[in-house]
Amino acid sequence: KLILIIWLYVSSIKQKSCVSVDVFNKFKDEKGNFMCTLGSDVKGLLSLYNAAHLGTHREIILDEAISFTKNNLVSALANLKPPLTTQVSFALETPLCRRMRRLLARDYISIYQEDATRDDAILELAKLDFNLLQSLHHEELENITKKAPPHF
Repeated sequence: KLILIIWLYVSSIKQKSCVSVDVFNKFKDEKGNFMCTLGSDVKGLLSLYNAAHLGTHREIILDEAISFTKNNLVSALANLKPPLTTQVSFALETPLCRRMRRLLARDYISIYQEDATRDDAILELAKLDFNLLQSLHHEELENITKKAPPHF
């Protein structure tokens, strides 16, 4: 349920439609704190942590969500197994929405490589795509530097 609400919120932001952050109130107890039971769903916490960083500065519930999820993710980190350990570490270092897409792709390829349920064909395709684009960028830089006037 947590993942679905996070997906709805993130999708609405990407489509520039309006879904209130109040949907996250469903995960608060009668005292207004996030439910302790959420702490056992590390993937859900990770999604909430990343989604909460998409909010604006005036959305107090998202600030609370960041604090709650960060504390729980840091606590759970020692007990996690790869590749989830790597995903959580990367997210705590820099949330997904603040990462450069190309570097995120490279990081995710290494995370996916550790996943026991990975599809090797998809993994190989991702590596080929990444290397092909990197090679193209390298070629473009060579062409630009050849045409650029020398600087003193």
